[in-house]
Amino acid sequence: MSSRHKENLTIIVGAGIVGSSLAHFLSESSPETNVLVLDRSLSTIAGSTGYAPGFIGQYNEKSSLTKLAVESVKEYTKLKTGFARVGGLEIASTVAGIKMLHSRLGASKKAGLPARLLDEAEIEALVLPVASPAVGTKALFFPADGVAEPRVLCSAYRRMASSNGVLFQEAVVSKVIVEKNAITGVVLENRDTISCQRLVLATGIWTASLLQESAAIPSVPVVPVSHPYVYAKDREHDVPPTPFMRWPESHVYSRDHGSRYGVGTYDHAPQKVSSPGSTATVPWSGEVFNSAMRRAISDRFTPEAGFNEEMPFGAEKIGGVFSVTPDNMPLLGPVSGVNGLWMAVAIWVTHAAGCARLLDRMMLGEGHDEDIAKDLDPTRFAGTDVEELEQAALKQYNDIYSTDH
Repeated sequence: MSSRHKENLTIIVGAGIVGSSLAHFLSESSPETNVLVLDRSLSTIAGSTGYAPGFIGQYNEKSSLTKLAVESVKEYTKLKTGFARVGGLEIASTVAGIKMLHSRLGASKKAGLPARLLDEAEIEALVLPVASPAVGTKALFFPADGVAEPRVLCSAYRRMASSNGVLFQEAVVSKVIVEKNAITGVVLENRDTISCQRLVLATGIWTASLLQESAAIPSVPVVPVSHPYVYAKDREHDVPPTPFMRWPESHVYSRDHGSRYGVGTYDHAPQKVSSPGSTATVPWSGEVFNSAMRRAISDRFTPEAGFNEEMPFGAEKIGGVFSVTPDNMPLLGPVSGVNGLWMAVAIWVTHAAGCARLLDRMMLGEGHDEDIAKDLDPTRFAGTDVEELEQAALKQYNDIYSTDH
């Protein structure tokens, strides 16, 4: 077994949008810090970043997530690529749903985010690829929201980090080395070891399986789940970009990908992925996903959208994989009891750059929002039964829209 060592080395495991943006921020804020990013695949983005639909809805009932989303949009806007402020719509037709929209309208304005309520005529005037809204339908419009191209953002952060001296290496980390309650390095799949002083796990859906091989580190309730997303057929004609759309009452969402539309749904039993493979995808679960996707598409879209209520629904279908936690909040910050170990997992593109910027400040000992840091503390669930935490996390899958995560 060979070993390598570099003085003052910080290793980031995971080169998705979280790990790559953190690498850039660290190299920018602390040029003297040596940063090495390890990832199982650098030629392709194999983690959840590579399959994320890319919705950026900033308002959330949890103020910490709202602040992180706002910070993320600020960072993405600086890149001048990979983010488009096309706006976002939340559509409701029932009395309860419309009441929720009114509540969210007031709350979003208090949070400093522009929003306005649209009636059915105003919705139709947007010329969306959806069926005519039912009488009384309302939509909450967030003009400052938008859509991201996660792969584009990730690649941009990698380029900037590399130009600042950050090294990216394709390798699979099989074990974290802890000695005397402190991080000392990692073991790679080829049995090489790399020593380091600080280690950041930005490992997404592979976090729990990695920590199973490291008994000295407390387990964390990060549960991978699979999720159906369908791309429609390519459009025949160019049309102006449309806002992303959500139907919270139906647990359905859709976005314009430029040449085609996409649609996803949470209206099905959560599907735990016990052993994630080499990419953040699993085979399409027809028994569960087919009926859920039919409900999502049926009577909702116009023929021009390119969807089909029957299989194969469109041009491409994906069983994507992402992580859920017991409170639908990321795990971000230092891991208590293990010196030098930091965590940044269960983070969506919506909050990725904001989380990375926050962690950058925490790692460098700079001023940061301590309330958010407390909300995201990786060890906040310590002492709770593991099975209870897993069940709570799986329940959050169906409650995604209650927090707009």
